[in-house]
Amino acid sequence: MKKLLKYDFFYLWKTQKFTVFAGVFIFFSILSPLTARYLREILEYFLGEEGLGLPIPDPDVYSAYGQYISDMFETVFFVILFVAVAVFIRDKTKGLAQLVFSKPINRTHYLVSKYITFLVLVIVATLVGYLVFSYYTYFLFDELFFAKGLGMMALFVLYIAFISAIALFAAVYMSSYLTAVVVTFGAYIFFSILTILDQVAVIKHFPGSIVQSISNILMDVADTGDVVWNIVFTLLFTGVFVGLAIHKVQQQDI
Repeated sequence: MKKLLKYDFFYLWKTQKFTVFAGVFIFFSILSPLTARYLREILEYFLGEEGLGLPIPDPDVYSAYGQYISDMFETVFFVILFVAVAVFIRDKTKGLAQLVFSKPINRTHYLVSKYITFLVLVIVATLVGYLVFSYYTYFLFDELFFAKGLGMMALFVLYIAFISAIALFAAVYMSSYLTAVVVTFGAYIFFSILTILDQVAVIKHFPGSIVQSISNILMDVADTGDVVWNIVFTLLFTGVFVGLAIHKVQQQDI
């Protein structure tokens, strides 16, 4: 297992994914508070006296966090999704999987190693990005919700762990990168759509509700019980997808 982890970390480092991911997170960590702080001035500059016809509230620290969360889920999230599928399916599409499995290598350890190293990549990038965001937010707004923000980022990482598990599942079951991306994205859409059934006791705790949980935490209206169950169900679904991927690999006759 240690050798597999070392190999997968080396691959991520050699392909500069640590650098690229950190760069993406840092970019939006700087852009988000700047956008929140100067959005009104930018709109007024381009629209002139006409304006938007609607009052724009004064920017505050909540605006910065809201913009950051929006950027994480609307842009960075999709970068992670596409890269996750590419990392997990690489050996199969390059014909390396047969060579790997012909060796006395534990297939469970092989998959778990790839999954763990990718999550470490995401965690490191998220932490670096959040520290940069915290600095610029405090610089621009003289206020910060550091501890609460860490909690929100932890939920973001948990959601990425869930999506990454789906990507791992798709990479094992599908034969091409494109089909694996379609399956992963389709699963993301499915769980997102389920959030409209938030009146159903169980479904309201499904992984797609993490976005709402993060927003509720930011606005101090989160129900602790709902957040805990949201975490439990997300971990459960994550385990199911990883387990299905492992089962499939174990059954493959290679």
